[in-house]
Amino acid sequence: MRKFLVVLTLLAIGFVGLGQVTITFWHAMSGALGEALTTLVQKFMAENPTIKVDLVYQGGYSALQQKLIAAVAAKEPPTLAQQYENWTTQWLDALVDLDLFLPEVLINDILPQFDQRFEGRLVTVPFNKSILVLYYRTDLWPVPPKTWDEFVAMAKAVAKVEGGQLVRYGTAFRPANPEIFLTFLTQAEGSLLSDDWKTVTVNNAAGMEAAKFAAELSKYALVQSGYISDALAKGVAIGGWVDTSAGYTYNMSAAKTANIPLAVAPLPCYKNCASMIQGTNLAIFSIKQTKAQIEAAAKLIAFLLREDNTVYWAEKTGYLPVTAHGIHSKAWQAIMAKSEIARIGTQQLLAGGFGQLLHPNYMDMRSALITYWEQLIKAQDTPENIMNNLAAQLNTLK
Repeated sequence: MRKFLVVLTLLAIGFVGLGQVTITFWHAMSGALGEALTTLVQKFMAENPTIKVDLVYQGGYSALQQKLIAAVAAKEPPTLAQQYENWTTQWLDALVDLDLFLPEVLINDILPQFDQRFEGRLVTVPFNKSILVLYYRTDLWPVPPKTWDEFVAMAKAVAKVEGGQLVRYGTAFRPANPEIFLTFLTQAEGSLLSDDWKTVTVNNAAGMEAAKFAAELSKYALVQSGYISDALAKGVAIGGWVDTSAGYTYNMSAAKTANIPLAVAPLPCYKNCASMIQGTNLAIFSIKQTKAQIEAAAKLIAFLLREDNTVYWAEKTGYLPVTAHGIHSKAWQAIMAKSEIARIGTQQLLAGGFGQLLHPNYMDMRSALITYWEQLIKAQDTPENIMNNLAAQLNTLK
């Protein structure tokens, strides 16, 4: 009888062990964002007691990118990780095809603005997504600009020069954010490449329109590497500038510190009202992961994109719901009714949100964009020369 009981006990322990699975989730969410993610993961584990999630903060995006590069090279990646589209193109073969593990109804519910197919494969889904919007000082701009011409006119009217230097700025730009140029380019109905990716089109007529618009704005702009909110908090006067909806909390906090009125509005439009989507996606690595781990990670993704959770995440972080059910839910409608950034961000996303070019060399293309965007906003050459030089470099990468 004793031997029989021992065997039963060992079998029970074995079955419990087989039912447990641990997955590792690498992320770059700090502060309130990290707290919200931790809350969601704890909720997931409570609903799924056989799954343990090791949630590992890897520092900011740059640190996460470098650690993922090293982990993939060493064939020791996490089960699940946040990643930008241009990172994903570097390790497509190491990723799981998510349509094999996620419910079809969920995949179909993802908003079409978040196109996630790389060479026909669904290897990522959207997670922490924001959109470019316009922040403006209501004491300097009582009504925000609605067109490119109004944007330039209002920036010029606000700018103030003393001793040959701008001391009050009409707008502001960061060299590290070429997504602003890509938004201008798309609003001019231009593109980096032709639809078949065979021809560089950034220096055509539409590209020149976008470049000249940016160059004109830059005459009245503060150009700095740091976040615009840093300058704002120090009392630097800026009429209005383009930034992400996820930056709302930081910009409003800076405005409060400087005791200035700040509001948010949709971007000024040109031929359309396009605005580039920002933020990362979720992907599952196949390297050294068991089927049980992959299934558990897919279950976590489905949980995070569930209507109640994508709305909770958006409410707590300033990001946007990424599914149709989430963004059209009664809960999100109620949040939009009392939150200007939720309302404006949603409006901007649905009016013209677009994502990264899913080209295999987009990481290098974006580096080139940063270089020439900086030249453009610092007036280091003519817009024509800058666009032509950018096109020449993109020709080597297309």
